[in-house]
Amino acid sequence: MRLIVSILFCVNLTLGFSQKIFEINYHSLFGKEKTFQFFNNSSLDYKLKGDLLYKTDKLVNMNDSLLMFKNDVVVKINDLKAIKITGARISHWLFTAGILFFIIDTGNNLANGNAKIVNEQAVVASSILIIAGVIIKRIQDKHVYIRKNVSIRILDTNYQNLNK
Repeated sequence: MRLIVSILFCVNLTLGFSQKIFEINYHSLFGKEKTFQFFNNSSLDYKLKGDLLYKTDKLVNMNDSLLMFKNDVVVKINDLKAIKITGARISHWLFTAGILFFIIDTGNNLANGNAKIVNEQAVVASSILIIAGVIIKRIQDKHVYIRKNVSIRILDTNYQNLNK
């Protein structure tokens, strides 16, 4: 067993490649230090200086001051204005629940032959769910604006040349 582990370890050292990491460090609203890391072939949502909307591209390679994306776009780190870090996708569940609740309640009233087809309580409950979905959609993604208290680094984890 030791022989197999030793062989696998040696093969990993000789054939393994270093991984480049795009790291963002910043302090949150309450003073806690946060760190996010992006690796090669990960999707990155970014906004450049002077742009209005975020762009989403797949990160292919990184250099000391450049980010290279899959569609041959090269972006300087100094040109970044903001980075969006996607969170849990919860808002679409609330939108779906609000619309389905209204449809099911209206369909039930039609099927039972009630004189009142649209119920006010169903409209209120559906609108509350949809408004909650809009609020959660806004706060589920983290927007990191590149300012003086945000540090951005490109780490090259090449440990094979430590002893040379």
